[in-house]
Amino acid sequence: MKAIIFNSGLGKRMGELTAHCHKSMVRLQNHEAIFERQLRILHECGITEFVVTVGPFKEQLIEASRAAHLQGCRFTFVENPIYDKTNYIYSMYLAREYITGDVLMLHGDLVFDARLVETILGLKIPSLGCVNKQKPLPEKDFKARVKDDCVQEVSVNIFDGDCYAFQPFYKLCAADTAAWVRQVERFVEAGETGCYAENAMNEIFPQLQVSAFDYSSMCYVDEVDNAEDLARVSEEIRRYDFCEQPIIRFDYFKNRNPLPSDLSFFNDVLRRNGLQKPFVVCGVPKELFAPVFPFDYTLFTDFTPNPTYEEVCAGVAAFRESGCDSILSIGGGSAIDVAKCIKLFAAMKDGVPYIEQEHVFSAVKHIAIPTTAGTGSESTRFAVIYYNGMKQSVTDDCILPDIAVLSPSLLTGLPLYQKKATLLDALCHAVESMWSVNAFDGSRCYAELALACILPYYRNYLNGEEDVARDILEGANWAGKAINLSQTTAAHAMSYKLTSTFGIAHGHAAALCLPEVWRFIARHTLECTDKSDSDELRMTLDKLAELWGVKGEKNPEQAAARFEALFDELGLEHIHCHDPATLEMLAASVNPQRLGNTPVTMGYEDLLEMYKRILA
Repeated sequence: MKAIIFNSGLGKRMGELTAHCHKSMVRLQNHEAIFERQLRILHECGITEFVVTVGPFKEQLIEASRAAHLQGCRFTFVENPIYDKTNYIYSMYLAREYITGDVLMLHGDLVFDARLVETILGLKIPSLGCVNKQKPLPEKDFKARVKDDCVQEVSVNIFDGDCYAFQPFYKLCAADTAAWVRQVERFVEAGETGCYAENAMNEIFPQLQVSAFDYSSMCYVDEVDNAEDLARVSEEIRRYDFCEQPIIRFDYFKNRNPLPSDLSFFNDVLRRNGLQKPFVVCGVPKELFAPVFPFDYTLFTDFTPNPTYEEVCAGVAAFRESGCDSILSIGGGSAIDVAKCIKLFAAMKDGVPYIEQEHVFSAVKHIAIPTTAGTGSESTRFAVIYYNGMKQSVTDDCILPDIAVLSPSLLTGLPLYQKKATLLDALCHAVESMWSVNAFDGSRCYAELALACILPYYRNYLNGEEDVARDILEGANWAGKAINLSQTTAAHAMSYKLTSTFGIAHGHAAALCLPEVWRFIARHTLECTDKSDSDELRMTLDKLAELWGVKGEKNPEQAAARFEALFDELGLEHIHCHDPATLEMLAASVNPQRLGNTPVTMGYEDLLEMYKRILA
């Protein structure tokens, strides 16, 4: 099957966005152009032959087709020299000799997820078009008239009860493709070049069996026609991408197939993704893994637990020299963060510090395998490294690992302190993501799942019971997914300087801060006179109290006390400090951006008072 992409339009409604680039080359929030995304997803789903019609800025589209990950694909570009005077029916006419056989046919301004393509290709339906039966009928865009689950007409100007929102993404069998091309020939040769190709297809839709595939409940596809569309679609598709990150669960406790003595399943992971030689960023002793990798690879271990920018740069140089086609990270948050930054920086130019450059999209595949249950880094778009001695957050949608592998067997060798600290980190993620100003139903659902996985089993996990390790690892992953959407809040913002000042683990420091932040938010909410501003937060705090087992009347401060009791149960140290200069330094160090995710305002004096209580 080949893909036919119509990319010959002007994009007049995009304004300044298309003053210097093709409409399909405008960039989404992850810095990937729409056309680049189309090619990447279609290729990942097995499409290797493309026919692309072009008009303005054709050289940009041709350059996009030369990306390294598209090597082996065959492209045919068909130019429409009068793109500004014709509609895409004429482009289709010019490309008619290449539009043959079974095809996927789509417009170049469509943004879609991989599941849409996988589903369409997997359906045993010869021909189909994409409808959304839940979406209100658009005023100016395509609608489809549907009868007996088949498309009868596609037009902008139909609004009847049997019409549904429609996106021009078709799967067509060879016979239906040929029929449409013949109708296009008749129209164009009769002088009809200013209409849609669907005008020609409408004359034969009733004679064909083009099924109306309703994608609304499982997939995503939408058109970008103006700046407002771009902003909306960018936000919607990023959430789809976050949710659809593939998670591979390898459970040796269940299968009795111990890792690391058998890593043969990685062969399948690599092969299914068209990968041959990974660059392995390893944060655990290499003798545990290197001897048993059943594939060609390059190993990189030259980084510290608090990785520096210089260490990442060394990784970038090693990756570029290695000839590797992907990245595989194994370890805790540091190893995964280093791999994320190598992926991002490897796509940038030399000569200017990577950390100071604007981000660009990186198509390098990254498979992340956590060996701790806490950070959730395998499912987040965040990384942390040190630059000029200061902790630097690196955030970008494209550094979310492409695949996460969860193997509970990798948790068994963790030191007890690390188990406790990472467990607390996951719990802090879940709680903070519930009340974050960026929270919504999806992120809160992830947070609730995290707490449901961790709270009933943490004692068994810390006591070394193997069968619950998978629950804790799942919970940490859900918590990572939650903060990936909502981001962390004041407890995390306050924890970073505690970690470096007192030499304690990150999760330990965050857990010290969380109860005081919880109480501060609870008191502020109870004292708030504007109910409209506090109702949702009150409900969130009540839900948290319920999740933490507070019975009867919900009491946020009692829930915070439950967290504090869990911390004490783990036997971790309470840090004590009464030095005014240190306390003032801590209060001044808090990152205002992370603090801004907190649902109530906190000033310097508030932070100082909380630090005094935390370190009393």
